[in-house]
Amino acid sequence: MVITGYGKGESGEWAIEWNETGQVIGVAAFIDWSNKHKCVELGYFLSEEYWGKGIATEALQELVRYGFNELSLNRIEGRSDTDNLGSQKVMKKLGMNYEGTLRKNEFIKGEFRDTEVYSILESEY
Repeated sequence: MVITGYGKGESGEWAIEWNETGQVIGVAAFIDWSNKHKCVELGYFLSEEYWGKGIATEALQELVRYGFNELSLNRIEGRSDTDNLGSQKVMKKLGMNYEGTLRKNEFIKGEFRDTEVYSILESEY
């Protein structure tokens, strides 16, 4: 669905492909895009069997590069549930800085959860 939508110009998402097989194993995207403020938030999903292999970091590094070099963004953000240590690790590997925690801002699986916010500026890239 992502590949078809991208080909039609209907989707801002990119498929994450496993090099060995060409199989789509996840998605990376710019979300909450603001042209006025030249800011985006990164979003991604990766099939659990591929966690911990550096794949998310590699894919998101390309989005960061594209955002700053091609789109002239000023700021790229990432957010993570406070319990999602893997995503926090990915954001740190991207050079993002921890900015703070949004308290009980999302209702997930029947409860309100805290979210950590990270960012990198073009001047830091």
